[in-house]
Amino acid sequence: MNETELYQYALFMLSRRDYGKAELFARMKRRMYEKNEGIIDEPLIELVLERLSEQHFLDDDRVAGLLMQGYLRKGYGPLRIKQEMRQKGFTETIVEKHFATIDVDWFEKAALVRSKKFGDSIPKDFKEKSKQIRYLQYRGFFGDMIYELFS
Repeated sequence: MNETELYQYALFMLSRRDYGKAELFARMKRRMYEKNEGIIDEPLIELVLERLSEQHFLDDDRVAGLLMQGYLRKGYGPLRIKQEMRQKGFTETIVEKHFATIDVDWFEKAALVRSKKFGDSIPKDFKEKSKQIRYLQYRGFFGDMIYELFS
């Protein structure tokens, strides 16, 4: 796989959706492995990624901001958002930078997510309360925030 083919593949991937640099690197590495009988040329991949960055097709900062807004719309808490961003390969500095720019009352967000899923009434039943607590933990809200909702 030469530079032109790799560049075309990267453009094809970016035309479908936005990727962070680390995520696109992994995709290109896998593609090169499949097409070159297991031979991977990482410097070539880096060269193509640099070219895409220079042409403003690849921008980790922009992609991180878009992902952050998407995760907020989905009703994720701060822990889940940070985990998802780390899995996508964003650096801690980019993630913290975007967390500093958003203005979210996480307690209010947790209450909204809970009421959207389970209704407005707070359960008295232990089993139902446990179910709602587990749901909010899965969504990435802090434990003290969750227990405050139920007290």
